[in-house]
Amino acid sequence: MKTLVWFHGWGASGNIWQAQLAALDPGSPALTPDIPSWNPDWFGEYLQQLDLPQCVLVGWSLGGMLLVEALARQSRPAPAVLVLVGVAAAFCRKPDFPWGQPASGVRALRRGLGQDPQGVLANFARNCLAPGEEAHQGQVAAAFRSPAHPENLAAGLDYLLHQDLRSRLEMIPGPPVIVQGGADRIVDAAQAKWLHERLSGSRLYLLEGAGHLPFLTQAAAFNGILARILGEGPGS
Repeated sequence: MKTLVWFHGWGASGNIWQAQLAALDPGSPALTPDIPSWNPDWFGEYLQQLDLPQCVLVGWSLGGMLLVEALARQSRPAPAVLVLVGVAAAFCRKPDFPWGQPASGVRALRRGLGQDPQGVLANFARNCLAPGEEAHQGQVAAAFRSPAHPENLAAGLDYLLHQDLRSRLEMIPGPPVIVQGGADRIVDAAQAKWLHERLSGSRLYLLEGAGHLPFLTQAAAFNGILARILGEGPGS
């Protein structure tokens, strides 16, 4: 039986995966670490503790970006499956990469952390929802009431401002499964399509109408994808 390892994104914690943990077989091993530091070194050290061929790694948003970088840095066996949810190759747009967010918006978030970190998180949480997902507002707001220190949140935004993973993609061990909300306002769906086109053997699941939290707002569909993945290989 594979161990599922869930890496959350910016402003959240491991608790954001509750809908997935509830859907799993109670005997299925699962890890939901609270990420203490938004840097690839922490991810690399965490991965060193795992038997990667026996793990399904799920990385969402910033957590997925750092997971990709950490895997690309290592010379180790591939995980059983790598699942990237709402992950950008480059979060901020570049002259040759128009699908990212404006860097000015990320800088504005960073400035706001010094004055009202909970207000910044609340606004980010609202933007994670697509039109039509308003019924999930309370659930999402609770998921982003983060105790994280503003300096740690700022470090995550700095990573998003400056990191560009495009040159590292060919070093990812094994083709990923890409899950993307079709109406995501944080990471444009074009990012997922771009990754899928360039990562040979990858699979893309586009959840129409979903925003940046498809595992929460379309939990049944997302969990179905994971169930199919877990049921594919021998010994899963």
